[in-house]
Amino acid sequence: MGNDGFTVFAVPQTLSTALAGAGTDQLRTTALTWAETASEMGDEIGPGSAVGLLERLSALAMRRAERGLGLYCWYFAP
Repeated sequence: MGNDGFTVFAVPQTLSTALAGAGTDQLRTTALTWAETASEMGDEIGPGSAVGLLERLSALAMRRAERGLGLYCWYFAP
């Protein structure tokens, strides 16, 4: 993490590939499991939000893969 509070994470290629190749049913099942697990840990993400997020992330991973680019996550911790 830099001194300015920004961090960049490179998403591993195996995860990017899995996201890009995941089908609708697989994404939905994974998202619902994630939402349930997060809820058990005291975090909150609704099932619909989790599904929507993973679907959009999968679409992004597909577009990046088509261009031969990696997938990254920028995080800011003030």
